[in-house]
Amino acid sequence: MRTYTRLLDVFDRAESGPMIEESQWDMNLVPKTVARLLAEYDIKMKPVNETVVLQDDALADRLFAAGLQMAQELGVYCSSTSRRIIFSRDEILNALEVAPVEVTLGDGNDRHTERKRKVEDSLFPTIKGGGVGTPLPEDLYLPITQSYVQEPLIDAVINCTLESVYGREIRSRSPWEILAGWHEVELSKAAAKRAGRPGIPLGVIENAVSELGELSATSYGGASLNDWHHIAMISEFKTDYMAMAKLAHLIRTGAIIHSFYNTIYGGSCGGGDGMALAIVGGCILLQMVYMTNTHSVSPAHPFYGNNTTPEIMQAIGLAQQALARNTRLLTDVVLTPVSGPGTKTLLYETAAESITATVSGACGLIGPRSGAGVNNGHVSGLEARFNAEVARAASGMSRKDGDVLVRKLIALYKPILEQRPKGLPFNEVYDVTTIKPLPEWLQMYEQVKNELREMGLPLH
Repeated sequence: MRTYTRLLDVFDRAESGPMIEESQWDMNLVPKTVARLLAEYDIKMKPVNETVVLQDDALADRLFAAGLQMAQELGVYCSSTSRRIIFSRDEILNALEVAPVEVTLGDGNDRHTERKRKVEDSLFPTIKGGGVGTPLPEDLYLPITQSYVQEPLIDAVINCTLESVYGREIRSRSPWEILAGWHEVELSKAAAKRAGRPGIPLGVIENAVSELGELSATSYGGASLNDWHHIAMISEFKTDYMAMAKLAHLIRTGAIIHSFYNTIYGGSCGGGDGMALAIVGGCILLQMVYMTNTHSVSPAHPFYGNNTTPEIMQAIGLAQQALARNTRLLTDVVLTPVSGPGTKTLLYETAAESITATVSGACGLIGPRSGAGVNNGHVSGLEARFNAEVARAASGMSRKDGDVLVRKLIALYKPILEQRPKGLPFNEVYDVTTIKPLPEWLQMYEQVKNELREMGLPLH
């Protein structure tokens, strides 16, 4: 539930909470708290060679209890004031009790309602297709966005970013950022109209490097209030005045807020066990600070930039189970494979993470952010279609059966992760005029679907 009183409380606490140096937060308080709670609540996942999709409800419930305790003890660090925003246990529990269990995105006939899912739920997760901030050449922004919008199984689209704006370099906190935000809205809305889905919800403003782009491009004539507007939590468990300026604007305008928290594998929170704890505590804190409609996580591997390694997927799955079993929160998972379009491994990675998240109770799947989102223009709508088909086939599947499939898929792509197969740019896997996949990419997609059917996934 959002109230202006709660918003003012957050801002007040950012200016009156206990002070701490950022280095002490990063190097002392966070890692020591995580390590102590992991031991106190006996959080220890099985080796990934035994199971990736865990099936231990007691462990998931202990993880939630540990995450709740962590959220209470740590709070959120505001780097703009060097103070901690702290909440009592009762405040946290009260906020979780009234968190929304559904949200309707988009406008007109293209509206979609994302709903709460449970572990092994037969309800299809919401599919938010898109390149998740991947930089695109300006001339390909519209056709690439259209390649996602035109897919009927995609419920919403998350925008990519622009490599340039009107041929000029985009610089943060400059007039060019303002123009980039508006250009993103213009191009993505034009793509939606061309695809015949003018009201489809869009994830915006991806080109808002600072608060300026968000505040400008979500004003009159820009992005719709029924699009989904993003606010980030800085790893680990931090915010700043830039994010809170966005928050003030979006709450005052009544916009739909989507916040995200991306912990780093091997960072302040440690390995897989600590990452799972950080995801649970982080999602609770997103709700507390940003009063969010939907939350997403995309933990990052420090070398590959992806989240499809077995250890990270195991942590994501257990954290989703903990949140699905114990909260009303609408939690999404961002799929970030290391491989790019035109490779089978992109589809293997996408399928593995899609199955893990779906059977673990994730409410929505975002992406895939192909090629870890670092290769300009290396995304396409076909892998998002594939993700939607896999998620639908996995809905209602048991975690045990999902684990069997996921481990088979990992065996196919894990050996090549270090090679980081970037694949091909959009204009080499799609016809940029007809916006249709080229035969080679389409054939590869069909081949992998057949492989999945042979593994036992009931794909149509």
